[in-house]
Amino acid sequence: MSLPLQQLEELSLIHWPALNTEYMDGWKLRMSNGYTKRANCISTIQSSSKQLDVNIAACELKYMSIKQPTIFKLTPFSEPQLDETLDKLNYDLIEPSLMLTMSLEQLSKQPPQPALNDSAAIELCIKEHISLKWLEHYCELSGVDRALIPTMIDMIAAMPGKLMLASCSINGEIAALAMAVVDQGYVGIYDVITAEAYRNQGLCSYLLWSLLNECKPYASNSYLAVVAANEPAKRVYAKLGYQEAYTYWYRVKP
Repeated sequence: MSLPLQQLEELSLIHWPALNTEYMDGWKLRMSNGYTKRANCISTIQSSSKQLDVNIAACELKYMSIKQPTIFKLTPFSEPQLDETLDKLNYDLIEPSLMLTMSLEQLSKQPPQPALNDSAAIELCIKEHISLKWLEHYCELSGVDRALIPTMIDMIAAMPGKLMLASCSINGEIAALAMAVVDQGYVGIYDVITAEAYRNQGLCSYLLWSLLNECKPYASNSYLAVVAANEPAKRVYAKLGYQEAYTYWYRVKP
């Protein structure tokens, strides 16, 4: 049974935990040493009771004190006046994104076949524990600073439920990665990346199908987020069966 969308948004925050969270008048101020916007933003699912400009100013002071930008995450569940207020305060709107969902019953019985040459030997590996090697490979493919690995480890250690770190190698070379968090009947998919040399060859579809298939004994639904402008990723997810559930975006103080 699928969750109401606001509860799904709340679950996605739990699955991607901040290292430190402070509560202010219904908002959650999430802080994680600057690693990812979603773990370093103000979640505005709950409406505030005070004047918006007062609370916004208090958020700015807090993030200024830790030398991080003030970032608000806006969803359909945020109070309607907040986005307009932030716009008037010259906050930039960045990364309009989509939350996608699917029932794992929709997953095809057969895996997608990557379009690789006959000499390509594919090896799939799924670990159910924190892997330093996986994190190092992710930093290498994504460009994330390796100095953030301790923060990444702490965040993963705080994740509830079952962790699955999937990797796909071609002839011994890491070609694609993805993370799954399985909890409360849902599979949250994070950190999906394919090496540039292996993009547009169906490898990501194969990896995600394999990962989701491994999760089926523990969950019945899945969700993932994608930047709205990322058309190649959206095509991959649509072929697997994901559909748009709602949109969200960030407002960042310049």
